[in-house]
Amino acid sequence: MDVTQSVVGKPPTRRQLAAQETRRKLLEAALEHFSRRPYADVTVADIARSAGVAHGLLSHHFNGKENLYAEVVGVIDQRLRAAAKIGSDGPVVERLRRHLAAHLRFLAENEDAALNLILRRADTTDAAWKAFETTSQEGIRAICGLLGLDADASALRLTMRGFSAACDETALVWLRSGRPYEIEALVDVFVAFLTGAIRAACDLAPTPVLREALEVLQPEVSDG
Repeated sequence: MDVTQSVVGKPPTRRQLAAQETRRKLLEAALEHFSRRPYADVTVADIARSAGVAHGLLSHHFNGKENLYAEVVGVIDQRLRAAAKIGSDGPVVERLRRHLAAHLRFLAENEDAALNLILRRADTTDAAWKAFETTSQEGIRAICGLLGLDADASALRLTMRGFSAACDETALVWLRSGRPYEIEALVDVFVAFLTGAIRAACDLAPTPVLREALEVLQPEVSDG
């Protein structure tokens, strides 16, 4: 519930405002810690100390470290989605490339968070995994929507998961290697991954819309 206004429409009390501020401090402190170190290396005491609040308040506001971590994952993923939101102007492929470039720029500009929160998902908790899955599916749906595709189609759902995983792993290696290639070069790679995923879906279950999407994307491969 948004504590800036009570359920009866009255202004928030001082106690409510104080609780909101404590929660914000804990969330920001957790974001800083989890961006720099793996989940298992961060303690509740670390977060509470950085936030300048009592140890027990973390459990009070977030019901434990695991739930706080999941919320941190949601926050950083929301920021990524906002930074890489698909625009409404220009040709489809141009909008797709801008989206992918913005995604990579966000990762580069927030490298610690990218390495430890956005891309490092193998050692996450169950609650955080659900947050990751939600974000991944929203990203896939956005790209499918741009191309006029049904993200729930069985074949496409299968191959687009592969596309998402390939992009994440490539971005992870790119960051860890000191970003040896320009962002536009990686955009070309991501578009090639996407084209391959759609072609594979078309091989599994050919449809006119998949063929049309390939016709839109194919020049991006031949031009590279």
